[in-house]
Amino acid sequence: MKNNQTRFSPRIADNLFDLFNVKGRTALVTGAASGIGKRIGAVLVAAGGDVYFGDIDEKGAHAAAQEANAIGTGRARHVQLDVTDPGSVKTVFDRISKEAEGVEILVCSAGVSKATWIEHMTLDMWNKVLDVNLTGTFLCCQEAARSMVPRRWGRMINIASIAATHAPKPKRFDGGYNYSASKAGVIGMTKRLAVELAPHNIAVNCISPGIMETPLTQKALTEEETLKQVLDSVPMRRVGQPRDLDGLVVFLCSESSGFLTGQDILVDGGYSVW
Repeated sequence: MKNNQTRFSPRIADNLFDLFNVKGRTALVTGAASGIGKRIGAVLVAAGGDVYFGDIDEKGAHAAAQEANAIGTGRARHVQLDVTDPGSVKTVFDRISKEAEGVEILVCSAGVSKATWIEHMTLDMWNKVLDVNLTGTFLCCQEAARSMVPRRWGRMINIASIAATHAPKPKRFDGGYNYSASKAGVIGMTKRLAVELAPHNIAVNCISPGIMETPLTQKALTEEETLKQVLDSVPMRRVGQPRDLDGLVVFLCSESSGFLTGQDILVDGGYSVW
């Protein structure tokens, strides 16, 4: 077997930077009216993507798309999307197929949390969180696969959570059994999808943020004791911000991540290893 050495082109720098953009790609981001989803949508627009901001809050999605259009080189549009409703999901994907020939990048960021002690958690509370966080991700991935398989290219990024694998140390976050279960399910589903869609050149990965300042955590993080417990649990001694995902998102959505699939990537300031 010959020992083939890599030959570097004089234009390697240009080729490298070309890898890290999504110019001309059509993306759908769910939960894009606020928090992590809103930030991801804006980042993909800045990287040259044609991005649909999807959310059940249509007014919020519209406002987020307008903000992104003011800063990006791509284009942002909004759609009303209820990820728990198969009809709503299909309608959105059908619209994107007509307007932009289908979804090439899917980021599932829609999520809710309803926490309480186990003896007080109702079945409705359990089901609501599983419906949005897990079933909603499944429905969107299902439609995305139908769009991506024929074109033999695609990127799916599912937003999971550190809570899928670690019980949060701050006591303020106790009781999120449904949330942890839903995010663990997202990771498991992602790994299976990655294997089964790989022959079609579709990469499927998870991002699991640590404790980040988002609408879901903002109130808790204003409490002095909760914030102290968080900072004591994070080696980097700060709370995460949605912007901490920017580079990873572009990488996972671009050509540069073509041989990376089935991974759960933790972005947590060291929380999970301490």
